[in-house]
Amino acid sequence: MMRARTSALIVALLVACQTGIVHAGDLSPAEPVHELRKKKMKTDEPMETGMMKKGMTKGDVKKAADEKARELQPMMEQEEKTMPAGPEKR
Repeated sequence: MMRARTSALIVALLVACQTGIVHAGDLSPAEPVHELRKKKMKTDEPMETGMMKKGMTKGDVKKAADEKARELQPMMEQEEKTMPAGPEKR
């Protein structure tokens, strides 16, 4: 009885693996997988969350985040230079 359950489980796993292989074969090797899944953000659309100002768009948030990253970049680089070196990787 246990052997029948084990063999049924193995067959089910093999079928699941085969269906995954077929779907992966549909992709062309020239296109990276992450590029196929990535959708371009429409920056002119209004924000979807409740934590926003009236008339704020997605592009405004991205622009503000980019500006903040530019401001913090020199501080981050300075902090990285002052940090002690980590252990050597083998």
